[in-house]
Amino acid sequence: METMTTHSPRQLTRLFWVHDELRRIAKTIHTLDENACNYGLTPRQETRQANLMKRAGVLASELGLQAYHQGDPRGCSLYLVENMQDDDYTQGVAITF
Repeated sequence: METMTTHSPRQLTRLFWVHDELRRIAKTIHTLDENACNYGLTPRQETRQANLMKRAGVLASELGLQAYHQGDPRGCSLYLVENMQDDDYTQGVAITF
């Protein structure tokens, strides 16, 4: 049986902010994945995508998780996983927008 964790209002506000930023990052990465599939990415877009994934990694580590980028534009682009082993992101949580 799982116990419910209680958070202070400040912690809840921070969790909401982290989720909102991850959602915006996921949307931008998804757009970049569509561009990569259709046209290819420019060096500037590649740098932007790398910086977004770095930021997503920092935010995910704040939650005790890891960020995973799944580059197929037909699905979700950003997942949060607990223990990343062998690129198995299917047990993770998809960040949708």
